[in-house]
Amino acid sequence: MSPLRDAPERVLLLHGMGCGPWVWHGVEQALPTALSPLSVIIAGHRGGARLSRTAPKTAPEQMVDDLERQLDQLGIDRVHVAGNSLGGWLALRLAERDRALSVLCLAPAGGWRPGSIGEKLVASRFVLGHRIARRLDRRPHLLRSARIRGAVLGPVVHDPSSVGVEDAIRFVQDLADCQALRAAIVHAPARELNAILRVGAPTTIAWSGDDRVLSGPWAREGFSHLRVEEIEVPDVGHLPILDDPGVVADLIATRVRSAAGLGS
Repeated sequence: MSPLRDAPERVLLLHGMGCGPWVWHGVEQALPTALSPLSVIIAGHRGGARLSRTAPKTAPEQMVDDLERQLDQLGIDRVHVAGNSLGGWLALRLAERDRALSVLCLAPAGGWRPGSIGEKLVASRFVLGHRIARRLDRRPHLLRSARIRGAVLGPVVHDPSSVGVEDAIRFVQDLADCQALRAAIVHAPARELNAILRVGAPTTIAWSGDDRVLSGPWAREGFSHLRVEEIEVPDVGHLPILDDPGVVADLIATRVRSAAGLGS
């Protein structure tokens, strides 16, 4: 196997729980030409590697291992990483394993305290979202209704009207057919996101100003000890990559330039 090399010209894009790489399409188009996007499917999600029920590691740790495997297959040691929600936590875990050149976390999951009301609230939202997605997956024509799209997407985006019918159908399909989400609903260990002990790369956490999923200080407590840059992005929901891909692309470019010592 050839030695792994850093890829400073690439940015690894990590989607959230129950989503897929398609959510980054708008961001990919808005990135500077000097940055090449690398969108992957997280293990346990539609089209990706399956999670093992018998493995000694939890589902989230299997996801991190699979991301490292994908980087190894591409011959990449370290890369710039941007992640949303679950993808934000995974980005921090990659940085903890020294696989990141820089990190941008968008509304990262995992900041709640284990067993807290916040964790229970997130789990209850998983249950409701999965139940609705399974029903709509059998009747995708219903998503042609702007009212129904608004009800489905309202919890995760600031402006549901900005998401078209085809993307709404993809959103429902990914959510309905998500092994990781099913596991997180049924087994508490499958939704336990280990505390991040350190970050091995320059990191920015960007919180969403209109986040209805991670909707309180409880969602941020687990990251306060990291002493990384934290900012708030107004007028975006839990999936800012759908609400304002241009702003997200600018945040990625700024984080990469800063990490490279190029300034703004």
